[in-house]
Amino acid sequence: MTAYLLFWHFAIYSFLGWCLEVCFCTVTTGKLVNRGFLNGPVCPIYGFGMVLVLVVLGNVQNLAALFLGGMALASAMELAGGWALKKLFHTSWWDYSDQPFNLGGYICLKFSLAWGLCVAAVMRLIQPAVAALIGLITRPLGGGPGYVLAAVIAAAFLCDLIVTVKAIAKMNRDLGAIDEVARLLRQGSDAVSQHLGEGALAVDGGMDKARLDAAARLDLLRAEVADGRHVVARRLARAFPRMHHTRYDDALRQALRWAQERRSKP
Repeated sequence: MTAYLLFWHFAIYSFLGWCLEVCFCTVTTGKLVNRGFLNGPVCPIYGFGMVLVLVVLGNVQNLAALFLGGMALASAMELAGGWALKKLFHTSWWDYSDQPFNLGGYICLKFSLAWGLCVAAVMRLIQPAVAALIGLITRPLGGGPGYVLAAVIAAAFLCDLIVTVKAIAKMNRDLGAIDEVARLLRQGSDAVSQHLGEGALAVDGGMDKARLDAAARLDLLRAEVADGRHVVARRLARAFPRMHHTRYDDALRQALRWAQERRSKP
């Protein structure tokens, strides 16, 4: 299978994976949420996963082999994806730590078995239809227009990725600022309590000013969250309710509470 055809498989399965995630979330939570890492209706990890499956298992016909191979490949993709996202953005987007037979919270036996069943079903039932659809798209368009359309789709993926990464980088900077301000406020309170007695008024006066400055910074950050300027970050928080930050988790929880307060106001 050529890279051109693999790209079309990647794009279509990224969309189908997004549909699966949205349906699963709607059934389990009763809420309609954009469950993608990117802003558009795509989940690239599904696209990459199915491309890997097609390359490795494309010619496998035995159902048991498809199940076991799909379980192994999909679990490896989920493990690698979760680890990479955590290392790049210091955030765990999903966590299976409360599930039995999990590995680092990235994967667990229950979902690995589910991935195996999904891969076997997709290869037997859905892949023939996807291949036919790709044929309908690529054959009439021919070489030139087909490649142009693929380039447009790839550019949309890239732009969405850039916007998302920039938004997460800003979120991390603001979470770091919230964490630093909270630390300064705690230090100020500790310093005052440790210097009670002679000269306490002078110390307290200095700490009060520092704490006032820190509180003002915190109010600015809170207003930024409450004003809805972290659109992508709020969407990701809704899409991955179990996400946690490896560096500034307390700050993330605080920012989410501010956002919740804003949504609850009439």
